Amino acid sequence: MKLHKVGALAAVSILAFAACSSSSGSAAPSASQAAGGGTPAACANKMGTSTSEIHVYSSLPRQGTNTEQTNTLVEQIKTILDGQKIGNFTVKYFDLDDSSAANNGDWDGAVEQQNANKAAADPDAMVYIGTYNSGAAKLSIPILNQACLVMISPANTYPGLSKEVAGVTAPGEPGLYYPAGFRSYARPIATDDIQGAAGAEWAKTQGKTKAYVLDDTQVYGAGLAKSWALHANKIGLEVVSPNKTSEGFDAKATDYSALAQKVKASGADIIYIGSITGQNTGKLWKDLRAAMPDIMMMSGDGVFEKSWYDGAGTSANGTFLTFGGLGPDQLTGAGKTWFDEYKTAHNGNQPATYTAYGNAAATVALEALKKAGSNDRYEVLKAVMATKDLPTVLGNLTFDENGDAIGGSISGYKVETSWPPAFQLILTVKE
Repeated sequence: MKLHKVGALAAVSILAFAACSSSSGSAAPSASQAAGGGTPAACANKMGTSTSEIHVYSSLPRQGTNTEQTNTLVEQIKTILDGQKIGNFTVKYFDLDDSSAANNGDWDGAVEQQNANKAAADPDAMVYIGTYNSGAAKLSIPILNQACLVMISPANTYPGLSKEVAGVTAPGEPGLYYPAGFRSYARPIATDDIQGAAGAEWAKTQGKTKAYVLDDTQVYGAGLAKSWALHANKIGLEVVSPNKTSEGFDAKATDYSALAQKVKASGADIIYIGSITGQNTGKLWKDLRAAMPDIMMMSGDGVFEKSWYDGAGTSANGTFLTFGGLGPDQLTGAGKTWFDEYKTAHNGNQPATYTAYGNAAATVALEALKKAGSNDRYEVLKAVMATKDLPTVLGNLTFDENGDAIGGSISGYKVETSWPPAFQLILTVKE
């Protein structure tokens, strides 16, 4: 892979990423392929019972550190879908919370499973938009798959949910998430094998030679960090953390001074961290900075939140951040119009990074409902998975056979002395 720096105006060009990852021998076929042209067993008799309503659910963490993102996602989904007319039906939107106070406001696996089961049991549910966290998606995709209920995520980036990536994904992925034997999951955002590779390439262009890689041990954080380390090793950026890959940190630790000294002793000139904000990242950044005030630090979109910056304080300054898509301030065409209108409607505040992807996910859902023209889950599912050249605020969107968006770019930002971070460049990765 080679990293290419392109101007923001050129970011509308789309590059195919299929060659960056291996395809999975355990991957489930598309719904129509699995059925041999007929209806899969899991999708038989999945017609809604209401003669007037179609239901759409979202499941996102609605408390804790992610609300800056999820408040905007819900706003976009509701604006696009709630109250829409599909023939004789009116779309009714339900906003579900998959977080819990017991888990400090972060996503809770038990709650996510409850949400997925609730939607699956509602015969009038036709689309499930979520989750925000990849770890939550691992739990809900199988439940929804067996109920023939299509899932569209605006934010999941772990590759193993849809494809196999050697050295990153777990054995059996992604096939184990599709027990009904067909695909029922799609996402407009790029996967972390792409984001990780782009970040590693960016670090090398900064002259870095030795990297210490850390992760929060969750599905997203570990997957992103391993992807970064894997590509760093390939391009000659030496990974000096144990086994030349990512090392998990304890998110419940009260002090990271010993870890900081371990990193310092390694001779690393860059630290890469794969994590979500709620995994004690404020304390981690502070302790690492205290030991190594001048070291370069880089992370991904899991901490691309003001709540992360507020927690880390001045220790966050100087951090390089990647986002697995186009940042909202880099959108062009219809996306730029949407961005400007959003700022006008929100007192000059720009949308959070995933907001446009929530808009795109809802747009996919609405178009699929219109195309299906009925309250038949299977018809809606097929329409979502067959999305091709659909105009969205992200540009024209097409899903591949895995449900992944074809093409895309990675945005690079740097935190200067305040939030939000400053845009640096568009990173595109190709063979």
